[in-house]
Amino acid sequence: MTYYLKYRPQKIGELNLVRVKEELGRILGSKDIPHAFLFTGPRGAGKTSAARILAKVLNCETPNGIEPCNKCAQCVAITNGSSLDVIEIDAASNRGVDDIRALRDGVRLATAGARKKVYIIDEAHMLTTEASNALLKTLEEPPAHVVFVLATTSAGKLLDTIRSRCTTVTFFKAGTVEIIESLKRVVGGEKLEVEDGVLEEISRLVDGSFREAHKLLEQVSLGKEKVTLEDIRRGLSTQNSSIEPLVSALVSLDIKGALVEIDRVSRSGADLKQYTTSIVSVLREILLAKFVPALQGVSLQGYEARDLGGVERVREGIELFSVAANQIPTSVISQLPLELAVVKWVGGGSAQTIRSGSNSSSDEASGNTSRERRGARTADFVPLEVDSDTKPVHKLPVVAPPERKEKEKLSLSESGFLEDDLKKVDSLSTGEIVVGGDNGLEEKWKLVMREVKPKNHSIEALLRATRPRSYDGKILTIEVFYKFHKERIEKDPYRSLVEEIATQILGAPVRLDCLLSESQQKARDIVNLTETVEDDIVRAAEDIFGVGVDQTNKLPN
Repeated sequence: MTYYLKYRPQKIGELNLVRVKEELGRILGSKDIPHAFLFTGPRGAGKTSAARILAKVLNCETPNGIEPCNKCAQCVAITNGSSLDVIEIDAASNRGVDDIRALRDGVRLATAGARKKVYIIDEAHMLTTEASNALLKTLEEPPAHVVFVLATTSAGKLLDTIRSRCTTVTFFKAGTVEIIESLKRVVGGEKLEVEDGVLEEISRLVDGSFREAHKLLEQVSLGKEKVTLEDIRRGLSTQNSSIEPLVSALVSLDIKGALVEIDRVSRSGADLKQYTTSIVSVLREILLAKFVPALQGVSLQGYEARDLGGVERVREGIELFSVAANQIPTSVISQLPLELAVVKWVGGGSAQTIRSGSNSSSDEASGNTSRERRGARTADFVPLEVDSDTKPVHKLPVVAPPERKEKEKLSLSESGFLEDDLKKVDSLSTGEIVVGGDNGLEEKWKLVMREVKPKNHSIEALLRATRPRSYDGKILTIEVFYKFHKERIEKDPYRSLVEEIATQILGAPVRLDCLLSESQQKARDIVNLTETVEDDIVRAAEDIFGVGVDQTNKLPN
């Protein structure tokens, strides 16, 4: 039996949605039980399971308060699906008026032994208008021994008159914690061994559906002694894919790694629209974590808005990837909208740098960006062409930007930056790795990253933004360019994996020591200082000509 059937809740107390549990407990604890219920909510939230539990509570021979005993003949028959007094109808395939007329004929009959005859109508919104009107009369005046439970994912499509005659219980998408609790029951019952983070990863991928979570866990655990995160990623090749490698590349500003990961996901046959939607969901959670931590999920723990360039950058990412998700179904090349969104987002901020691995191309791109920014704010004044019969207009000479070389040098010197610091910043912005110490250590570190990649793609993406500093035979010291990366690398299982592989490469036991680089902060200071110099030039031009530099097409006569 599949996990989602084998481990579906059998008591109200086993329902993982706390609010639903409380609502049903309140209703069933009252003296008057409604004759019609409307269970509304997303797929996989437990509506049908709750309807069966309700049927058992109403018919249990030895109830324990509001809980069924699950041992009497009625409870066992309902659990097995063999009860003649609990009738489940799929409205998607039995949606016509004739089907509802047959139901009305059966309603008049007495029960086969139970106290209540329970009709569970799944996907009730699929009923035709005629069938809904035929059902309405029965809902208005049902026999005393009949209870209806209408389950639907779209309550708004039901007739208002039907909704008004039902007691509504709303099911919400399951949260991460609720899905993990449900999966723990399966893990305990099947005696499965799962790697840390597996249940969290599953909960993130299933969009609040208990059923999908159980199906995914069953899929990746078949024939396995231990379920790992890599099993999750391989198991999703035809339906979804983990976005953590891509998010890690985005945090590292590694545009090449991000595009390679998108290509891998596309080739695996994953649903790219769902994949892109997952990116939007993670960015949304990062945004929520900044302002409303209580609403945040636990997917991709540790990421913060500052790791992605601040709140405004996260907002831009949400907009870009939302547009890309909508464009993917109609795109000639399915992954193209996602690739363009990544390129635009990674290269979109003035203080952000694309790590392309090519110094010349990076320098050229940087120069073009700088020229475009200056051009937008300090456009040259050019002579105007006038007709012969038009009053002459005095031509303004082309004004070259003032020399800024000496001024910039002076500003940088006054701000305390040394020449060596500037060289380090330049090397970071162009993607170079300046390794101090033994060149052999650099080559061995590259081997470590190469061996890490097939074992854990995420940690390999983080290691790209590091460089080895020293190795004394016991302690391997590496410099990490980003605080977030340092925190992730220092935690298990990432740390233990790197130490294990480094031990194999270096031939001696290795303990990893991570140092945070200060170059990133200095680079940001230099960018801000350079922009200040440019702003001074703009203001000087405006003072000279008495007009904003963006209004050159409105010259004075």
